[in-house]
Amino acid sequence: MQGYIDVIVKGNKIIIKGQEFLLGELSVSLMNMDDDVLRQMSKHLVELERIACICREKHVFYRKLIDTDKERKAELAQDEHIKIPTFDEWIEIHEHVCAIQELMQTFKMGEVLMSPVGKDFMKLFENAEFGTEQYNFNWMWYLELLDITMGFVEDVFAVLRTFRMFTVHIISFLKKYDINHLAGAYHILMCDPRYRWMVASFNDPDKVTYTDSDFMILQYKPMYDPVKNEYIIAEYFRMDNLQAIAKTDMLRGLMKGHFPRRCENCGRYFLMTKAYRTRFCDMPSPEDPKRTCNQMAYAKKKVKEEKADDPKYQSYRRCIKRIEKAFQREAITEEQKELLLSKAEELYTEAMMSPEYSNEEFEAMLQSKNLYKSCGINIPRKGRPKKEDDND
Repeated sequence: MQGYIDVIVKGNKIIIKGQEFLLGELSVSLMNMDDDVLRQMSKHLVELERIACICREKHVFYRKLIDTDKERKAELAQDEHIKIPTFDEWIEIHEHVCAIQELMQTFKMGEVLMSPVGKDFMKLFENAEFGTEQYNFNWMWYLELLDITMGFVEDVFAVLRTFRMFTVHIISFLKKYDINHLAGAYHILMCDPRYRWMVASFNDPDKVTYTDSDFMILQYKPMYDPVKNEYIIAEYFRMDNLQAIAKTDMLRGLMKGHFPRRCENCGRYFLMTKAYRTRFCDMPSPEDPKRTCNQMAYAKKKVKEEKADDPKYQSYRRCIKRIEKAFQREAITEEQKELLLSKAEELYTEAMMSPEYSNEEFEAMLQSKNLYKSCGINIPRKGRPKKEDDND
């Protein structure tokens, strides 16, 4: 990926590199990045800053300037902020760039925006001798790719952190999920001093920043919508950084009533397109990949409701309470309590798996006189046992 990226916003969809997505869909994919992937990206970014001597605090970005003629590139190569690496260092730099680009393929937005160049890319520069004008020119040409790659990583951290905070701490507490409330939520995030800590800023330890403005080129294009069988005026953008694309995707999504939620079952983020208070996603559940989290939540709720009305389950729960109460009044030891609980669970499982036990028979099996006897424990007397007198 080099230079500008063409982005089209058409109705409730966003089109990037010819691929169409619901507004907000790509941003949610970024929010679901694996934490281990983020840690690996961070390590590669630190190494790039060290080897290429690029410091976020001092480095002047030449993305706009280096896209110029050979003479201008040679002139810029003399700038004190730019270090010309040896070819061995350059190869090491490129290995980190390739590693980052591969990690970007692990989530949908990164896969769409960045096309890996591969390690063979360095063969384009191997014939130039270090210190020559051609070598410097090649490095200045490569610097654009390096700058964009590092910028993408910084944007990933800034956007992911801010969008996650926005979702968990502001959106989830809205009374309504209409466009007005969603826009108001973003106003709180960006304008209320009490919530500014949620926004990634230069004051954070890693110094990545979620900006309040981005550079982009906007055109309006008439386009035919085959679904609605009508013409519309679409917004055609040219952007050169991930953060601008993510904001366009997420914020224009909010204005269409699309918003992110965090699943209460798996902790992943998912996109809502209607103002429902859905608490669970439709992605495969970690407990049972054949079912979605929504299906698992429904199944658990159904089982719980069914158990509440099941006579055997009621008998089992009453038995558990009797055992816990006996332990609380010190009528049985902790070891005896665990033995009784284990036996009660064993009998309950057996009764639920086999139809030969009636509800009445199972109730009798769990009565204290029978349960205690089956465990070889004497039935305790009612009331709290008297403590022995030390003077006796």
